[in-house]
Amino acid sequence: MGLSKGQKERLYGKDNTHAPVDSHPTPPAARASRYPSGQLYAEPTKSSSNMYLYVALAVAVLLGAYNYFWLLPQFSNFAGNTVPELMFTFGRDHVAAFANNIGPDYLEQYKAYHRVSALVFPVLFAGTWVCFIFAAHLRAKARNLHLIIPVLFALVYIIGGFVLNAAVTNPNSGAVALASLLVTLRWVLFFAMLAQLLYLAVRLVRGKVDAFSRGELPEQRR
Repeated sequence: MGLSKGQKERLYGKDNTHAPVDSHPTPPAARASRYPSGQLYAEPTKSSSNMYLYVALAVAVLLGAYNYFWLLPQFSNFAGNTVPELMFTFGRDHVAAFANNIGPDYLEQYKAYHRVSALVFPVLFAGTWVCFIFAAHLRAKARNLHLIIPVLFALVYIIGGFVLNAAVTNPNSGAVALASLLVTLRWVLFFAMLAQLLYLAVRLVRGKVDAFSRGELPEQRR
């Protein structure tokens, strides 16, 4: 039994009496795809990976501060002479005075420092730096050039620690000159990494400003 005109109007509305029925409704996934994906959900993987990088960098910086503002000054106090790592360059007389004044017990602790903290810090610091360079999405050639600096820093830092052990063990050997060269190079690479950080920060800010001027930021698409 069919519905009367009045029943159809009450059921479907007066304007939709003859509205066609969509036999192929748009699935929810297709409807969702009409909107920019950035407005529908966040990207937890990207934000989490960046968070881990920041945490790793913070740990590396704290470890470096602990080494250079606490441990090494302690050895300087014990010896009454500045630790070679805290100098830009040094000679045999300074290394001999440091090794003689610090005493055998503290000298062994100083050597042990190069086998523990002086190994962990450069690996963690340079490794985090490498991850930041990859996260900057540089072109392949530019990225490879930037990667040279932290990798060299870690290698020079680690090798320099063992050469310093040989230098303080025998201040009259040629290890002193090599240790001085490696420590100088270590400082040069460290300042190069700071310059690299400044460049990447300026590049990031400039990219954000350019994207804002073109209206391409996610916040501008809402």
